[in-house]
Amino acid sequence: MSPESVDKKLIERILPIRMMIFDVDGVLTDGRIIYLDDGSELKEFDVQDGHGLKLLQRAGGVETALITGRYCRAVEHRAAALGIKRVYQDVKRKLEAYEKILLETGLKDEEVGFVGDDLIDIPVMRRVGWAVAVPNASRHVLPFAHYVTKAPGGRGACREICELILQAQGRWERVTERYLREFT
Repeated sequence: MSPESVDKKLIERILPIRMMIFDVDGVLTDGRIIYLDDGSELKEFDVQDGHGLKLLQRAGGVETALITGRYCRAVEHRAAALGIKRVYQDVKRKLEAYEKILLETGLKDEEVGFVGDDLIDIPVMRRVGWAVAVPNASRHVLPFAHYVTKAPGGRGACREICELILQAQGRWERVTERYLREFT
């Protein structure tokens, strides 16, 4: 997806983004939860989504965070592996965690993007500068999204968002040049 193929209003929303916050279940995962016999949860994360987050971090200028309504140790492990320091789990009112992030970072609403998929995400989506939903989101969430990804949650949506930010902000070539240079 090139910046030329993206709606101008969408680019205007993406340009000021300095933090991208992701829900977990249904966004970084496909939403399924597998319970093991010991009661622990198993979640699947997409490796390409993870690489997208690393590219965004490597480019600098956009921090990432997670806000999820559930608690799962797998989320802690995934966040640590990806270098995501702001992780809020077992959050029943996501707007409170969002406001805490704003207070800690000094960011303004228009500098923050959020990706959600369910009713609990709507209050944050209504506040941020760039609200994103995945196509498998609840139909009630879609009207609050400025953008709906083409890829589903847990299957490339995060990567799509990261690439879109990097391209819209003019940092895609710089962050990916090493891959092309190493093999030419």
